[in-house]
Amino acid sequence: MTGTRKQTAAIAGAALIVLAVSIRPSGTQRERTPRLDDVLARAGEYAVEYGRALSSVVAEEHYTQRLVWRTDKAIRQVRRLRSEIAFVRLADSTEWLTFRNVLSVDDVPVPGAGGRLERLLRGASPSMIAQARIIAGESARYNIGPITREINTPTTALHFVHPTHRPNCRFDKAREDVIDGERVWVVRFRERNKGSLIRRGDGVNLPAVGLLWIGPTDGHVVRSQLVVEDFVRGSRDSKSAIDVTWRRNASLALWVPAEMREQYEGPWRSMRTPRQRERYDIDGVATYANYRRFTVDVRIK
Repeated sequence: MTGTRKQTAAIAGAALIVLAVSIRPSGTQRERTPRLDDVLARAGEYAVEYGRALSSVVAEEHYTQRLVWRTDKAIRQVRRLRSEIAFVRLADSTEWLTFRNVLSVDDVPVPGAGGRLERLLRGASPSMIAQARIIAGESARYNIGPITREINTPTTALHFVHPTHRPNCRFDKAREDVIDGERVWVVRFRERNKGSLIRRGDGVNLPAVGLLWIGPTDGHVVRSQLVVEDFVRGSRDSKSAIDVTWRRNASLALWVPAEMREQYEGPWRSMRTPRQRERYDIDGVATYANYRRFTVDVRIK
């Protein structure tokens, strides 16, 4: 009997050990599967720190835009832009702005454009923000097609997860994905009500929707997709989509935009007959390189 009791005790002990071992992975699994609110909070913290870290950084942008007929996909027009892009954090704020200064159009230099954005921002004057916006507005006129747009900057979608704007959006986890060997959450967002960040030329707010590919452990973003509809006044079926991929930059120790793809669907007013409408799309691909930081602190109000 004694031997039997010892065997029973040993078996029971072994069972407890197996049970303990089998329980631990379950607890670890719970730790590795955060709630959506946790991931969004981390992404918000990342957006804040991103604005600080990316502040006073300039990059080169090579941007090809096309007009493409929707019926036969024939290319009607092509434009190549080479620009400098500046990322600037607002003083006394955790938000930042992105400015584009076009340096050349179809390989023809824009007079006086070389380095003017960087020189301007080195001035560190509160009035510089207005001048930088003027430069960005001037550069927007080089965009191909009949619409004026300034949302085609690579960091626009990141603002929606920023703590300032996150309460204005609904979020849900769409799925999980693997990008460059890293498992990320694909989070869908939609602005509530009429939106607050994007406006049409006539001042009407346009609610945005999109996707963010987020690293769930620290909130960093490796891809974004932003969609805005009805951006052409009087055309309910107009639509724009901007898709950006990020890559880690070793010199800055940051994830930075590597490529931006955009598409705008009309219809548009005819460029030949104003009362007619034409069915063509505008698409573009921009790549980014030579990221570098200013040597002075830029404070803009």
